[in-house]
Amino acid sequence: MALHVDKQLAVIWRAIARVASDGVIIATADGTIVEFNPIAERIFASSRSDVIGLKMIDVVVPANLRGPHRASVARFRASSQLPFERAFTFRTLGRRGDGASVPIEVTITATPGDDVDSGAAPEWIVAFIREPAEHDTRVEATPPASPVASEKHWMSGDQISEILGSAPLVVFSLDLDGIIRVATGGGLARMGVESDDLVGRNVFDLRPGREDLARIYRRAISGEKFRFRVEAKERVWDTHYQPLYSDEGELTGSLGVSIDVTAQVISEKALRLLAETDIVTGLGSRSHTEDSLAELLSDGEPLALLLIDLDDFKDINDSHGHAMGDRVLHRVGTRIRKTAPARSIIGRLGGDELVVGLRTADVDQAAAVASSIIDAISRPMRINFDVAGQPIRLHISVTASVGIAVAPGDGVSIATLLTRADSAMYAAKRSGRAAHRFYRADADRASRRLKVSTRLRKAVTSGSLDVEFQPIVDLTASRITGFEALARWNDTQLGPVGPDEFIALAENSPLIDELFDLVLDRSLRAAATWNSQIDAATATPRAKGGELLTVGVNVAARQLRDRTLPNRIVDAAARAGLTPSCVVLELTETALMDDSGRSRAVIGALRDAGIRALIDDYGIGYSNMARLSDLSATGLLDGIKIDRTFVSDLPTDRAVTLLEMFVTMTKALGVSAIAEGIESDEQLTLLTSLGYRFGQGWRFAKPMSADAAARFTLGD
Repeated sequence: MALHVDKQLAVIWRAIARVASDGVIIATADGTIVEFNPIAERIFASSRSDVIGLKMIDVVVPANLRGPHRASVARFRASSQLPFERAFTFRTLGRRGDGASVPIEVTITATPGDDVDSGAAPEWIVAFIREPAEHDTRVEATPPASPVASEKHWMSGDQISEILGSAPLVVFSLDLDGIIRVATGGGLARMGVESDDLVGRNVFDLRPGREDLARIYRRAISGEKFRFRVEAKERVWDTHYQPLYSDEGELTGSLGVSIDVTAQVISEKALRLLAETDIVTGLGSRSHTEDSLAELLSDGEPLALLLIDLDDFKDINDSHGHAMGDRVLHRVGTRIRKTAPARSIIGRLGGDELVVGLRTADVDQAAAVASSIIDAISRPMRINFDVAGQPIRLHISVTASVGIAVAPGDGVSIATLLTRADSAMYAAKRSGRAAHRFYRADADRASRRLKVSTRLRKAVTSGSLDVEFQPIVDLTASRITGFEALARWNDTQLGPVGPDEFIALAENSPLIDELFDLVLDRSLRAAATWNSQIDAATATPRAKGGELLTVGVNVAARQLRDRTLPNRIVDAAARAGLTPSCVVLELTETALMDDSGRSRAVIGALRDAGIRALIDDYGIGYSNMARLSDLSATGLLDGIKIDRTFVSDLPTDRAVTLLEMFVTMTKALGVSAIAEGIESDEQLTLLTSLGYRFGQGWRFAKPMSADAAARFTLGD
């Protein structure tokens, strides 16, 4: 099948560019770039927005090879040997945006103009670029000089048409009567049809019972340009419709390009399910719970909000590990679910904080439920687990304090009710714990926040905060690749203050920048020590791996809009005698979803400086798959850290399925997957078998001081 030779191909080629696994560059007859897909951006380290409108040879060909390349093109033009309806493949060197050269394999094809026989110039030049296998180092500096001598490089028109035949898309055209004139693409097989089954048929007769499809087709043949997503044959198709015109400008029909987005839709649905369910307790997630409570208020229904906090829960985590802590939380969630009245809204806010929304404003009923929940939680738990293959039964007792706020008297928004229930919960703790209290304005927790904020500013200014480091390990090579920096604070007046409390306060003020700079400077000084060490026995530097050890520093969402951030990191690295590539920024899913103009500019500057980023605690929020793909294509996103809640749930089938889905997703994005919270050999073995290469957790080491981390890199 020969490719069409009219302007419809512009739409088709751009559709192929979106779904191709190779780099795709589309240029006009004079070599001006009009399309530059994300894979091409990665290969050539250049942004699409920077190269559109430039000459292809100036963007991707090294300066010393441009002359020979132009000469080859001139010879082809003179001999009318441009690759119409077939493709020409050769190996050469490409030029990256940073000036470096990269070996590439290039396949070029050209779409002819209206009169091929007259030798007219091509209307479109399309280049497919891929990086050769590591063992294949053959490079031809330019295309072969003689078209005749290099016939082995040509592929037939049928082979080129396989580009469409294997791509997960369908290209079709309709005339004004709805008759299908063209139907091709690999997506036809997914629909269970062939081109001959469709061409010549009226599109309105294909699905007579689908009025929704009929409306879409009527819009298309009326000349409307639009995009629509629809389900057909248990698959989801994203279709772009483009009107077709004759040379005289008369509407002749519509061209449709449908892309199979089923996998993307399934992933988005799975992520939404994860976003709505807390994997540890099985209760509602924070966002889903808050949305449900807000909906209840907006419907005018009564609401008593119970905020539940487990007393001294940190001791369980410190004594028995986070895996045991998660089992206790799961047991507590089950007891709350069984105790709360039917139709209650129950969820986990984070850590050991849970919430119950009662559909009542009766304070006596709310008090009775709170007492029942406290009694249910305080019953001793018997939990079975294995230690070194030996079954152990552990008896654990835990209590809870409950704060209660009732709408509308205590607030008319969920944020206000949660804040006031939180204040009442701390009043319950001060009363002796294992108790409940109703909100009282004179016992507001605002005084606590003010005191913490004041002390935190003094701690940051005086540098009295500590930074600890937890190693990230290459699971296949059993070596350290870097450390994550963790801020810690033990105040002389307040005692130990958890990072969830003081970092949350800092993120709401400019203090977060000072805190970030403090952690960054100390982390880079520590990293300079790790990277200067040499193992005397093996003479192998940097934790016996020979590679530069990185340090991960957490960044708040608001900082991604700070244009000074990239330069601050570069300057801090220079002061420590390190390159910026030592720094890995760890951001939340929410932070990376910010697609504002300022955020994009900061992300671009970070990428240009060689600074990479990881998504931290992935799976407990909601990520847009298209945004993740964009970020990985820019080269900024280096990896995704899978939240420890999924690892702690091993070896359940659900955990295995989700972890397998995550590692498949990261491979598709071309980034690393790092499993957090590894605490046992069993978890390590399962994660390795699923394809995880990197991990972090108590199985390797707890967070430690900078000096301890330096000794740890040498195996001491």
